[in-house]
Amino acid sequence: MGRERSLAAVRRPLLALLLASSLLAACGGGGGSDGGDAADRASTTTEAAALPEGCAAAPVTVDLRAAGDRPAGSEAFEATKAVALRTPILPGELAFDGPSLSAAQSKAEITPLAAYSIYLSDFTIDQEELRGRSLGMVTPPAGKTVGVLSLVPPTEDGLAVGATLAPGDVGYETNSSLRQLSVMVLTDGNATGMPYTDATGTAEVLALDDEQICVAFDVTFENQGELVYAGKGTVVAPVVASDPAFFFT
Repeated sequence: MGRERSLAAVRRPLLALLLASSLLAACGGGGGSDGGDAADRASTTTEAAALPEGCAAAPVTVDLRAAGDRPAGSEAFEATKAVALRTPILPGELAFDGPSLSAAQSKAEITPLAAYSIYLSDFTIDQEELRGRSLGMVTPPAGKTVGVLSLVPPTEDGLAVGATLAPGDVGYETNSSLRQLSVMVLTDGNATGMPYTDATGTAEVLALDDEQICVAFDVTFENQGELVYAGKGTVVAPVVASDPAFFFT
């Protein structure tokens, strides 16, 4: 496909997370923490910060659609649910046994460097499945749709309010294939992304703390000039942390 990229490939890092999970089980340690909401992660924030104008909680109407062989969503998609999964990034970290995995998990729990995947759907997403067993993969049931806006910090400083991301590579070495900005829209039991050759647009972080994230985005992904995915709007979502056993490297 030449320089054609696939949004499915963007999710290849999840294989590293699966391997980490399997290794953890084999070593008999590091069980997942209890609970499925934002309170699971230690927070120094006792009260959610006031949101900027335009940051509205779901239900919210956004432009979120897929074209091509698997059309989904619309220019006026009503997302009745929104949730953001925070997954730590440990650049270049390798974990081959119980002690090294345990050390990596300890780093994952405190690192400011993390990816955020914002799920916008017209159905309820099981947060416990999302943060652990599903490895961030969400398959929409028949007749339902989910859009996933993925944000990866361009530098090792992590994501911060005011950051603007574009569909390019990150500025640090990782074992995983990470790009700053991507979007996909899935429907009717499908969980496979479509390939694209060109991506344009940006996403700006308007608010971010331990409990919530607000992002304004306008992105388009095309394959040889044909629309694949498009998304535009401003969304706010509660943040849930991935299980400590799961992280990008």
